[in-house]
Amino acid sequence: MVPVLSRSEFQRRALELFKERSFSQVSMRELASHVGISPGAIYHHVESKEAMLFEWLMELYQALLSLVELVKTRRLTPAQRLTKLIEGHLQLHEHMTGHFTLAVRDAHCLGAPMQASVERLRLAYEAEFMKLVGQLGHQPGGPLREGALVAILPMLNSLPAWLSPMIDNAQRRVITKTIADAVVRAINALP
Repeated sequence: MVPVLSRSEFQRRALELFKERSFSQVSMRELASHVGISPGAIYHHVESKEAMLFEWLMELYQALLSLVELVKTRRLTPAQRLTKLIEGHLQLHEHMTGHFTLAVRDAHCLGAPMQASVERLRLAYEAEFMKLVGQLGHQPGGPLREGALVAILPMLNSLPAWLSPMIDNAQRRVITKTIADAVVRAINALP
């Protein structure tokens, strides 16, 4: 008798495949083969590839927004809040690497209504992040500073992937945090 594949195991294996290969390059048949089920059984686990992608992206941005809420409830200075948010963002990246990869590379594969829902959450997170960064510097920021602020989140989303896989997680955290802190300081020094 073939063991029943749990939802969490199905999701883990599917995410692993989509992290390796672009969402649009994986067929449902390939997905079924990768997770170890028959092509006909795949629809017992998932409505569609798009529904899976949507679920993963919503999960990511909800986790990021929860992080913002947690940081906002703490009695910290704006600089400490931003530091905690960057640390939390990078820790989430460590635990949700596949989600971040899909968000950066494959979010455009969603249909318009799903894409709009994900976009609302992404923009809400970015607005909260920018608000924290803005509290550090002089107001209002000039065009250079505003332009640089727009670049920080894509950098944070990609930064961990730039590092060698040979570096252990503790070293990764130190390197990514140091770079992120330097970027924030540099942005705040802009007119």
